[in-house]
Amino acid sequence: MFANSSPNRESFLSLQKDEAAAFEELYKTYWYRLYCVARRQTSSPQDAEELVQALFEKIWKNRASLTVKSWGPFLAISLRNLIIDFQRRQAVQKKFLQQYRSSPVTGMPEDELQQEQLQEIIETHLQELPQKTQDIFKLSRFEHKSVKEIAGSMQLTEKAVEYHITKSIKLLRHYLREHLSIFLHFL
Repeated sequence: MFANSSPNRESFLSLQKDEAAAFEELYKTYWYRLYCVARRQTSSPQDAEELVQALFEKIWKNRASLTVKSWGPFLAISLRNLIIDFQRRQAVQKKFLQQYRSSPVTGMPEDELQQEQLQEIIETHLQELPQKTQDIFKLSRFEHKSVKEIAGSMQLTEKAVEYHITKSIKLLRHYLREHLSIFLHFL
């Protein structure tokens, strides 16, 4: 998949020595190709970007212990594994949502209370983010504005808007996953 271009052995050794330049070279060499593969597999630019970003974060965190002979195959296999995990999570979420939607809505006060609690959790954790990120997330998710509309109104690039949305979604996923597991435990 990526046989043609692999940073040389010295670059790899520099990566193990915490040299950011070697990591940057690796990132610049492979990012776009990895993104294209992830984009084809996920059909979502945001998901593809998050997967490739997660891969490079993992490489950076584990750089001291990595022993990679050829970066191309290593990155291809690592990305494939991340995509498989992602698709499994998506399938579980889809199944959960189907079950949730198919259950009868009772309109009970408990349901309304849970909805309010969820909204409070979201609002609380959104406040941990910088104001600009909060504003962009609210425009995107609550007012259903497109990335292009947000970028135009806030005088930002579309890439910057996508970054802020991704940042806020990651934080909320983390906290909502904790609360959802607690909630499901009591069911």
